[in-house]
Amino acid sequence: MARNDRNAKGKAGKSLAADTSGGARLVIFVVLLFIVTGAGLSLLFNVGGIRDTVVALLFPSKIDGQLRSNEDSELQQQLKAIEDERNRLKDLESHLNTLKGQLEEKQQRLEQWELELEQKEKEMEELQQKLSAQFETIKDIAKVYESMDAEQAAAILSEMEDTALVIQILKNMPVERSAEVLGEMDSKKAAELTRQMAGQ
Repeated sequence: MARNDRNAKGKAGKSLAADTSGGARLVIFVVLLFIVTGAGLSLLFNVGGIRDTVVALLFPSKIDGQLRSNEDSELQQQLKAIEDERNRLKDLESHLNTLKGQLEEKQQRLEQWELELEQKEKEMEELQQKLSAQFETIKDIAKVYESMDAEQAAAILSEMEDTALVIQILKNMPVERSAEVLGEMDSKKAAELTRQMAGQ
């Protein structure tokens, strides 16, 4: 009976050990399944760059090619950006040259106008000097006619064709003296001179 108990205990221990061993294997299998599934999903979705790291470790030349390709692509983009900027700067330089040409043209026109203005001012000064000289001459002539007899002055002035000069001479005489000279002239001539003097 004691032997039977030992046999029963031995069988029960073996059975328990077999059950425990099978359960442990199942747990290990499930854990391994989770690890493999997690690793597979991490590789599939490239979680944390795991896939890139694994590919880099397993296929270094492929990664180098991709990196070179990416670098070449970036370099091409940078070169295109530089070329675009160079073209923009050329356009800007061309526009600035156009504006510079227009500015130089306007400056030349302005200098030409300044020269013309200086010339006009010089001509005006000369004309003013000439008019001043003529005015002085007319004053002197008026003094000569003022010193003449009124009848004689009237006769000479009536014969002059330049009525503007006659009027200037009469205006430069004292009022009483010019009235005397006009009184000695033909009435029509005196009236015409008086009208023109009033009109000026």
